[in-house]
Amino acid sequence: MKRKIEHPAPPAAESLTGPKYWRSLDELAGTPGFRAQLEREFPEGAAELDGVDRRGFMKLMAASFALGGVGLSGCRRPEKFILPYGKSVEGVIPGLPSYYATAMPLRQGAIPLLAETHQGRPTKLEGNPTYAPHGGAASLLAQASVLDLYDPDRARAHTRGGKSLSAVEVATLLGEIATKYAATQGAGLALLADESSSPSRARLVKELRAKLPRALWSEYEPVTDQPPVAAAQAVFGQAVRPLPDFAKARRILSIDADFLQSEAGSLASARGFAQGRRVNRKEDPMNRLYVVESGMSLTGSMADHRLRLASSQMLAFTATLVIAVYPESASVLEPFTQGVKLDPKWIQACVEDLQAHRGAALVVAGSHLPAEVHAMVHGLNSILGAAGATVSYLPVESTPGATSLSALAAAIKAGSVKTLVILGGNPAYNAPADLDWAALQKSVGEVIRWGGHVDETSGLNPAATTHLAAAHYLESWGDVRTVDGTIVPVQPMILPLFGGLTQIEVLARLAGQTEADPYQLVATTIAGLAGTGADVARVMERFLHDGVLTGSAYRPVAVRFKASGAQSLLASVRPATAPDKDNLEVRFVVDPKVDDGRFANNGWLQECPDPITKISWDNAILISPRLARDLGIDPKGSLIQVARKENAEFTMGKENARVFELSLGGRTISGPVHIQPGLANYTVIVPLGYGRTAAGHVGNGAGFNAYPLRTTGAMHVGLGAKLRDTGKRLLLANTQEHWSMEGRDIIREANFEPAAKPDGNSYRENPGYVRKVGMESHTPSNIGEVGEKMTPQERATKIPRGNSLYQTPQFDGHHQWGMSIDLNTCIGCNACVVACQAENNIPIVGKDQVMRGREMHWIRLDRYYSSGTIDAEAFGGEGNRELPEDPQVSLQPMTCVHCELAPCEVVCPVNATVHDEEGINTMAYNRCIGTRYCANNCPYKVRRFNFFDWNQRRLDSLYLGPAGDYGMPEILQMAKNPEVTVRMRGVMEKCTYCVQRVQNGKIRHKVKMAQAGRPGDVVVPDGTFKVACEQTCPVGAIVFGNILDKDSAVSRAKAREQDYAVLGYLNVRPRTTYSGKLRNPNPRMPDFQPLPFSRVEYSRKNEPAAHGDHGAHGHGHGAAPATPSHGGKS
Repeated sequence: MKRKIEHPAPPAAESLTGPKYWRSLDELAGTPGFRAQLEREFPEGAAELDGVDRRGFMKLMAASFALGGVGLSGCRRPEKFILPYGKSVEGVIPGLPSYYATAMPLRQGAIPLLAETHQGRPTKLEGNPTYAPHGGAASLLAQASVLDLYDPDRARAHTRGGKSLSAVEVATLLGEIATKYAATQGAGLALLADESSSPSRARLVKELRAKLPRALWSEYEPVTDQPPVAAAQAVFGQAVRPLPDFAKARRILSIDADFLQSEAGSLASARGFAQGRRVNRKEDPMNRLYVVESGMSLTGSMADHRLRLASSQMLAFTATLVIAVYPESASVLEPFTQGVKLDPKWIQACVEDLQAHRGAALVVAGSHLPAEVHAMVHGLNSILGAAGATVSYLPVESTPGATSLSALAAAIKAGSVKTLVILGGNPAYNAPADLDWAALQKSVGEVIRWGGHVDETSGLNPAATTHLAAAHYLESWGDVRTVDGTIVPVQPMILPLFGGLTQIEVLARLAGQTEADPYQLVATTIAGLAGTGADVARVMERFLHDGVLTGSAYRPVAVRFKASGAQSLLASVRPATAPDKDNLEVRFVVDPKVDDGRFANNGWLQECPDPITKISWDNAILISPRLARDLGIDPKGSLIQVARKENAEFTMGKENARVFELSLGGRTISGPVHIQPGLANYTVIVPLGYGRTAAGHVGNGAGFNAYPLRTTGAMHVGLGAKLRDTGKRLLLANTQEHWSMEGRDIIREANFEPAAKPDGNSYRENPGYVRKVGMESHTPSNIGEVGEKMTPQERATKIPRGNSLYQTPQFDGHHQWGMSIDLNTCIGCNACVVACQAENNIPIVGKDQVMRGREMHWIRLDRYYSSGTIDAEAFGGEGNRELPEDPQVSLQPMTCVHCELAPCEVVCPVNATVHDEEGINTMAYNRCIGTRYCANNCPYKVRRFNFFDWNQRRLDSLYLGPAGDYGMPEILQMAKNPEVTVRMRGVMEKCTYCVQRVQNGKIRHKVKMAQAGRPGDVVVPDGTFKVACEQTCPVGAIVFGNILDKDSAVSRAKAREQDYAVLGYLNVRPRTTYSGKLRNPNPRMPDFQPLPFSRVEYSRKNEPAAHGDHGAHGHGHGAAPATPSHGGKS
């Protein structure tokens, strides 16, 4: 059926040029008969599909692009009427992607991005390389945010009392509110907004408050990711916040701060931390990380020394540390050190190491910790010479007169709020439980809610609520500051799909402005920042082109620490009691995937496993192995425990979790319990963001809601909790059943520096330590003498036979592609997993199918624990029956490694998986008949099989077959990358080395060389393109390129002595290799281990004699302590 497309009518006075054509004289005359004929040919409703169809989308598509990236330039031009492509658009070549600069706002920060678009629809997001602190990287949340643009559950219209409102009616409504409250100077009007660093919003709020001075302006965020300003105000006398520079820090102490993932600026922090962690030669320095935390975070997994301690005890720990650094403070701080058991040797060795690196040391504290802790941390950094070196202080801009959510609640209770405008957020879901926000909001006579979904807040009282549909940031004009204050643009590619508004449009209307064009609002702000005499048009053009406003970053502020300010903060503090099994501590944490719940309806994020627990589609109440034993729920294990005992009970691969009630302060929630090694013994970790009831089809019912347990007095940490077994069970989708490497050499580790008694096992002593472990250290070389004499470039093309009779293939392509992954810098953030999913059209399969082991991710992030207590006896031992309370963590991304002698190829009966001439193990999807022999024969288990038509079937009706709905909503189809095949049922798939990017890079280079008169130059220079996982990696752990180029980054990485192949003894010759992991422990620490625990377990499993004589034979793997430990027990 043909579809009726309504084009914007040109103004009557607009002069039309060019030839005009009509289908008939009736059309020319516009007779009623012709209009009736059109109605018959294009009936009403023909264009109304499930979602936005492609033609409708093209109507919304922009007529110009902000082109960024290599070889592209230009910026997005504002258009009043945006039409389908009637004529070719300047700078746009059909079939080729275009890029424009934008940014993803999140609380008081932003992530600068480049959006890849195909014919006007964004399909992929990458970091903006113009913003130096991120280096072109993007986070997990940023990668997944493009899917939210095409969310079918988004608010599709402005509504009031269940009836739709037009844009004109919305403008009229907001204008009436502005006029009404102008008469009372704002009395009776209250606005509640989420936090933002937008300069345009700040300007509009200032104008609004000037016109309506008696209106209430409140800001609320359920989680915090920046240190409290009150601490800096007390000790420095000014409102500043710290900006750490991890790249300059040689010694780092993190006090309950997950700066690699959940703190503000985590992308820049991770990048800087990795710079100090990257070791290419034995002469290179390496930073050292001390972590004190109650949970098990990604930052803790990277620690060289880690101390488990309850969050409520961090004040006592910090006070003890300050006394050790500055003994004169003992008289003031000694009372705050009571009630916590700390090893004085641990404190002393840590302090000495920090002091020995004065000017290169850094102490950071979690943003959730009280101001008193941060005040002492400011003092520590001042004493250690960190101020101005490893940490700078930036001014804090806040909204004058802004009140808290509690103050707004009090005003509503007092009856002084007649109209409540809620801009973003979701207080009905995440407000503190003691405020009873639902009742408060229902008591307000008129509520205006601006939001992207009709969620819990919008659905409270529909009769009295006007819902204004919010535009996604990829269809919005705006501006925002990054963590260092740099202003970056938020610019769209298309008009809002569902007619949504931006927040600054709503504010402009409420401030009484009759014209609220968001582009002009931003341009006005930038003009004011550019200053008098500046060419505003040129500044704006450059701003949109580069994606940053040059010179807009905050300038560091000079500070001077005042001890009296810290004392004043401490005056009213009482030391907390230590938690125990009858007095549990609850720590509320932001979820690494769905954040505070705002991304709960994003299927990519829901299905992405938690990097530590490996659970997807759910959250869980996390408890320590010690607490599990006290509660009597320690898994029993096997009768003969040959391998390490699991940390959960599994039924057919599904985690069969017990459901407990968690009570705190008279409030109770229930959820599944998961035993998590590494937690403080009596701290319970509760992730937020789940249990949504009005998130959408994806997010509804996923996990449990922990917000009802939080109160204004215990937003982040609560004491006095209890757990009670309900006797119920809940199946969890845990993607990694076993947590131990069982002494295998999958991840090869070493200490960076020698022990007190050098034994030849450290990296500095033996940079080629990876060759001392594994089967290859005991067997002849797989490539034989001839292969050993070849250069890496020769080995990549000739493929030496080694000791085999098998004739190996010859690869004669101009390129030989390969990859190297640095395990020493990989932090396990999962950004590569979702970047790969977005790039390669990897489907979502749902919780039920994940529990069946059918997840489709091409990249798997493996997480292993090591404790050094493994037993290698034939029938196991007691060491295997214990769950480690304080393990070392090892993380490893695993994907198809593109074996040169691929075992999958030799078993495929139809040659569906073959090698090309450039060394890529390719998939011919139209040949595959789904035998799955290749998956069975893959030693890395990285192949994925399409058991269903994931892209064409609803996940809740997969088993209905023809009886179920078929076909994907077209709005979801728009998120697909047109350069990658969408696979169907019965087809095997896996990593392709982003072959579409490889081919695009080769084509672009051929065209460029042909234009330059060198058509024979077909070898792509290194760095011309990046594969998806490499491009987004915040720490630069992944390198891809041509290994025939000896100067390429991947060739240099593979030439390092710590490069090795996982399962290399199988002689499959993987093109993806790994750089071994290093740890940098302090020999003076009481928990110092001469070898990483994984090496200890390797020695115990593979050299049983070494268990008794401490490794006196063979390769000298060192002592295996009887009961290794590297953390506290609080």
